[in-house]
Amino acid sequence: MRSPLDAQLDAALASAGLRRTAGTLALARVFGTTPDAVLSHAEIEHVLVRQGVEINRVTLYRLLERFVAAGLLRRTVDAQRVSRFSAANRESGVPRFECDDCHRHFRLTDDGGKLDAAARKVLQALEAAGHEGHSIDVAVHGRCAGCAGHGLRRERA
Repeated sequence: MRSPLDAQLDAALASAGLRRTAGTLALARVFGTTPDAVLSHAEIEHVLVRQGVEINRVTLYRLLERFVAAGLLRRTVDAQRVSRFSAANRESGVPRFECDDCHRHFRLTDDGGKLDAAARKVLQALEAAGHEGHSIDVAVHGRCAGCAGHGLRRERA
């Protein structure tokens, strides 16, 4: 019997026009089970291997591109020029923090909705100027608690 998550992922893939293969379902499941994940290609590949899913590296690149094009995933490029993928947010980009030392990504919570309200205002201002803004991606750079706590210092150029 299929799980409710698999049925939901299957419907999302179908509505995006993607074939529902073992590979597409496995990739969708990675972000369906951990919707706050922000992962690189290598990290996604590692998760899939741990789950026993064998997928060719090039096939995974192609699937990620299709998911981004279909609006299921969002791609951001970090300071080291590594593409990272996260579940797409329908309204605006989820604010994230990138550690400049270890390059891990953390999603920022917006319990009060203030960040989302600010993003809507920016989109409204663009619309008033005649532009078509579709989404906003907010990225904050600095040092994460783990790197700051270990006293690691990054050399600045």
